[in-house]
Amino acid sequence: MSEMIRIGSKVISRDKLYGAIDQLLLDRSRGATQAEVAHAAGVSRSFVSNLESLGEVRHGARIALVAFPVANGDELRVLVEEFSLDFALIFSQDERSRAESGNTGDMLNQLLDTLVELNNYSAVVVLASDWRVQTMKRLLDSDVIGIELGVSPLQSDVRVDIEHLREVLSGVVESTRDEQQQQQPPRGGGRMSERGQRVRKAWDQLRRH
Repeated sequence: MSEMIRIGSKVISRDKLYGAIDQLLLDRSRGATQAEVAHAAGVSRSFVSNLESLGEVRHGARIALVAFPVANGDELRVLVEEFSLDFALIFSQDERSRAESGNTGDMLNQLLDTLVELNNYSAVVVLASDWRVQTMKRLLDSDVIGIELGVSPLQSDVRVDIEHLREVLSGVVESTRDEQQQQQPPRGGGRMSERGQRVRKAWDQLRRH
């Protein structure tokens, strides 16, 4: 597919257009106002608003999901996309073991970074052992919705009831839908913070080690 497209007498660069849109959305996710990014891009504020509306998949508070150890991680990842969740960490027992076998100092830093990141979300759905669910509730300021997968310590994968999880996520999304309008903007800005991307990438590297 050509990167150039002619519209009447104009020749439009797809790369230039997509790059400008990516920068605009990135600036918005970092907290810039619509007016600020519109001024920087040389467009109207209404254009920015219409662009966001065109791409919107969910409205409301930021929601994260943490699940381990699970047997049907791929099915959970499909739900993450279905509900457009902002952040997700999903591990099988084998992936968790590989992640935990690394350098102790690196692991501690990664856990601390993850806790800091999760506190940027209004709601965190946690699927884990009973002890870990309760621990997450004590450590996080976010609203933690726990689904206990069994008694700690869990040493093998647990198959998650997908329909039950879908019901839980539906309820969480519905309950937080109007939070931005009624209270305050979602904590941390756009869909996923840069730190959130780094945290998820680091866990992906650890579990594949």
